Amino acid sequence: MDKITSLVEAREAFSTQERCEQHLREMRWPDGVTCPRCGSKRVTYMESRRKWQCECRYQFSVTAGTIFHKTYVDLPRWLMAIWLVCHSPKGVSSKQIQRELGVTYKTAWYMTTRIRRALKNANLGVKLGGILEADTTVIPAAGGIKKASWRFAGHDVLGIVSRDGTVRLEIVTHLGRKEITRVCAKHVGGVKRIFTDEAHSFNGLWSIAPHETVKHAERYALGRIHVNHVENAWSLFKRGLMGVYHFVSAKYLQDYLDEFAFRGSHRGEREAMVNLVLACC
Repeated sequence: MDKITSLVEAREAFSTQERCEQHLREMRWPDGVTCPRCGSKRVTYMESRRKWQCECRYQFSVTAGTIFHKTYVDLPRWLMAIWLVCHSPKGVSSKQIQRELGVTYKTAWYMTTRIRRALKNANLGVKLGGILEADTTVIPAAGGIKKASWRFAGHDVLGIVSRDGTVRLEIVTHLGRKEITRVCAKHVGGVKRIFTDEAHSFNGLWSIAPHETVKHAERYALGRIHVNHVENAWSLFKRGLMGVYHFVSAKYLQDYLDEFAFRGSHRGEREAMVNLVLACC
């Protein structure tokens, strides 16, 4: 299951519950099954129940403590849903998951919500370094794109992209200098240089690293000084929001941002994306 490049291969790889459980077990316990409660390796497999029992008398399955735990959806459908989310550059809607997997819309929504939480875990604790680009945008409160400007009520979002490929997208309370500097400092480490446009809200970034700007009223790039990478991330997110999801509420906006940030950060590891998600489940 390490190199799945097409939907046909994914359907074959995730064809049975047994194959999925075996793959999940090998990823979760490469050195042997371990009790998630006490950490003991002295466990006994109960084949009739497809569970293990530890010497501490705790019984657990391969899905215990994961996003698959206590769900009635079988693992083949779960892994297919993860594959579809990972390999859809503009995202995949819950309605599409419903049609592809033959589940109800409520179940599809439940699955995609849990998957996005796993994608968020993949971004935790990873600092951005090297040469960075930062830019902001506004996602209107109504969830659309047409009125994306400061003149309309919406959600301010900051994007930071390392030129090695790592992406972070985060909602900020406002586009003030102190808030932008605080959020950037939280996500970065070992920064060589930061490039932004001429917006005054970025003026505090000199305290983190050498800061250079490009004046978009005159040009979009001045040699290596540009923010094209982060603007590409915004373009992809907005196309997905308009063409795939159509509406995103404020409650779940950060989850969708984390989803796009994960795909953007690992776009060079497409064949291993499913395993990256499973490692964070």
